[in-house]
Amino acid sequence: MALSIFFSLLCSISGVCKVDPPQPLPPVPSPQQLRWHQLEMGMFCHFGINTFHNEEWTDGSKPPETFNPTDFNPFQWAEVAKQVGMGYLIFTVKHHDGFVLYPTQHTEYCVRNSPWKGGKGDAVKEVSEACKKAGVKFGFYLSPWDRHDHRYNDDKAYDEYFKSLLRELLTNYGEVFEVWFDGAGTEGHTYDWEGYYSLIKELQPDALIAICGPDIRWVGNEDGLAPESVWYVQEKEGKRVWWPPECDVPIRKGQWFYHTDGEKRLLSLNSLLNIYYRSVGRGAVLLLNVSPDRSGHLPEPDVKRLLEWRAVISETFKDNLAISAKWSASNIRGNCSEFAPDNCRFENDGKFWTTDDGVKKGYIALKFEKPIVFDRVVIKEHIELGQRITKHSVWIKKGGSWEKVINSTTIGYKRIHLLPETKCKEVKIQIDESLEVPIIEFVGLYLSSPKDLKVSKK
Repeated sequence: MALSIFFSLLCSISGVCKVDPPQPLPPVPSPQQLRWHQLEMGMFCHFGINTFHNEEWTDGSKPPETFNPTDFNPFQWAEVAKQVGMGYLIFTVKHHDGFVLYPTQHTEYCVRNSPWKGGKGDAVKEVSEACKKAGVKFGFYLSPWDRHDHRYNDDKAYDEYFKSLLRELLTNYGEVFEVWFDGAGTEGHTYDWEGYYSLIKELQPDALIAICGPDIRWVGNEDGLAPESVWYVQEKEGKRVWWPPECDVPIRKGQWFYHTDGEKRLLSLNSLLNIYYRSVGRGAVLLLNVSPDRSGHLPEPDVKRLLEWRAVISETFKDNLAISAKWSASNIRGNCSEFAPDNCRFENDGKFWTTDDGVKKGYIALKFEKPIVFDRVVIKEHIELGQRITKHSVWIKKGGSWEKVINSTTIGYKRIHLLPETKCKEVKIQIDESLEVPIIEFVGLYLSSPKDLKVSKK
């Protein structure tokens, strides 16, 4: 018995561990999907012939001559995306109107027949190069629905045309991070989806295929809001697959393309913060649309709002109060430091806390020398081994007894809880239900910026 106790202590102190990590709970994210989760946010840029007509959807009859940005500057877009923490940018190469923003030889309805740069311009080339320079991943939106091209009435002929565009885009513009297929207008038309997917995977094996695709699903609304419970594992064609949601929303309410009178629709700071907490804060990825104007720049008011929003988020999450805590747990796998709760002190270091096989409930406790004041709780699952946790709660100790302050469901890649300003010396993150042994890689406690959203006490 004494020898057993000594060996357990030796394991916890030295980190020498005779216990393997938990087995993955399939399905798990691909390396490409995991990289997408880690980016947390992207920028959508709707720009095209619609920009010059104050319309969201045009019918494919607008003349190419009307497309003529006066100072096309995607370097500004990519730099702003980088500044506000957006790791990728999706550019609308062809919207439903069918107008193509690079000089393809497969249709006359493209920039080649516009006055922009004397018909020599290539918007896709400039956007992809700008993303590379700024360190932002490049992706493109290509609408399957086409209101201009006569081949659309012939399924096979249109499939060949669409694949020709894909082949050019996937061959000529460097690494593609995400291909975005819109579902709007696709009802009643038969597309060669599998042929599209095969071509993408052949030419860009690491590219993710979103919305009408196997890698990323649409969250189901254009408000940027994820549901309270976000499950990445979905049933698709009789199989359980990792199919996480992307939350898309325009920064100008209801307007994806630039409109000359659209500034009055610019979302408030509080609206953007609410979107952040109900997308990224629920474990989804946020794709925020910012529309370039007719010059080819992101409008100054929109950029100012974005920077204001980023500043508040950065201020809120700059100091993790949990770092100074004494960490403990109800159970530590193999009693080894490799799986100890204080592995959750820092983000993105590959470490985590987990429990012995068969132990699907438990808690991490944080104890402080002096009372702390906080109103944000961040929890992250180690999703590389699958999504597991179905119910969790947050407790604080006041007056010698524990009080539940958060009662919630899934965690996923990142869960952010907002609560009233709370003062205490002890906090507990409790896993109430889990499909398999829980695996937590990060816990953070923060006091929000004075400009951030506040939760009033009941």
